[in-house]
Amino acid sequence: MKIQEVKEGGGYFLENKTRLNLPILGYTQTISSSLRIILFSNYSLHKAFLNLHSQDYFLKGVIERKKNNVYSLTITTPFQKINKELIVKNELINSLFLPFSLNFVPLQKKVTFYIFDPFLEKKMKIILENKGKRMLKDFKEEGYLVKIDVEGVEGKIYVDRRGRLLYEEFLGFKFVKENPKDLFQRDISLDTDLIEQFAIKTQYLPERMLISYLKLKIKGVKREWIREDFNQKVFFAQKEAVVEIKKHIPYKIKNLPFSREKFKKYLEENRFIQFNVPLFKSLAKSLVKDEKNPLVILEKFFSWIDKNIKKIPTFSVPNSLDTLKMKRGDCAEISALLVGLLRSVGIPSYVNIGLVYKEGRFFYHAWVSLYVGEWIDTDPALGQLVADATHLKLFRGLESQFEIFKLLNNLKIDILEYR
Repeated sequence: MKIQEVKEGGGYFLENKTRLNLPILGYTQTISSSLRIILFSNYSLHKAFLNLHSQDYFLKGVIERKKNNVYSLTITTPFQKINKELIVKNELINSLFLPFSLNFVPLQKKVTFYIFDPFLEKKMKIILENKGKRMLKDFKEEGYLVKIDVEGVEGKIYVDRRGRLLYEEFLGFKFVKENPKDLFQRDISLDTDLIEQFAIKTQYLPERMLISYLKLKIKGVKREWIREDFNQKVFFAQKEAVVEIKKHIPYKIKNLPFSREKFKKYLEENRFIQFNVPLFKSLAKSLVKDEKNPLVILEKFFSWIDKNIKKIPTFSVPNSLDTLKMKRGDCAEISALLVGLLRSVGIPSYVNIGLVYKEGRFFYHAWVSLYVGEWIDTDPALGQLVADATHLKLFRGLESQFEIFKLLNNLKIDILEYR
């Protein structure tokens, strides 16, 4: 992070550039980001610029203070441009897309502050608690241990006597301060797959696709981290939950149209699900034609996605229009596209954020629920027209996708029963 004092008019200029190489499912994802911030002399935000690139995906954001607590925000991605106003009161403005870096930590006994991410429109509470002096063996100096709590997720930071970051453990990662020249001269192995690293080990299940009922015991989960749904029941006892999941096969199919008033929130557009553009509408119309059976329409969309969308790990803020233009994505991007297609023809639907079982582990995943006369689950990324019972629902909607970070390294799952 470079910091420079602005002589003309006062204030400060901050700049941070980051490049990450992340091994994901056999692919190496290269993510480049840059952040430029201009502060007033009282350290309040004047203007900020964020650029994020990963393969052919990009996100460009500009936020500028207009008056008091009112800011203008412009977001540009491959297929959309969004302009809106935000009201931000006492929060620091930062983005979750950048590594959470505390290059300097205040050494008070306890500090609480809030960060607001303008691109996700998300507010986070952060608590820093100084636990006292420690001898830092690897750095051959005395420093301080500071506990960090981000929305209930805990980590620890070691800083020197001036509060400068030396070492951090958070979300299963370890960050160590090193000389950049020494770091880039070293041969760094990328053998550890990021998805594999955060998978949750459990017992082995035979023939997953044939499972219609699954009963799980989950430790380390909070009530707000898991939900009930039409095919999922949750029973809580302290920090332990028993979950029953059933594969729901529809028997009462109803033809279109469905009531827009009744299913309004499952038919409207939002930041992540957009479809009211000619390209999207023409595609949906060409596939559906005069078909009224929602299950047949789902099969048509399924087939088109399978033939035209490349299923590969993708780093992005999932959006139906961007996925349609780039014609690639992983579970979140593909789910966003399918929900966009379904809603565009009047089929109520939403994205689930949760876990799915595969080969003795649960992996973080996204899939779709839709109404065809009854609610059912479908998984376009795994090619399951009716999803099996190994799909554990945690959050609803792509606006909740970054809530998943709260669960990293926190859950333990045991399989109690299946059939």
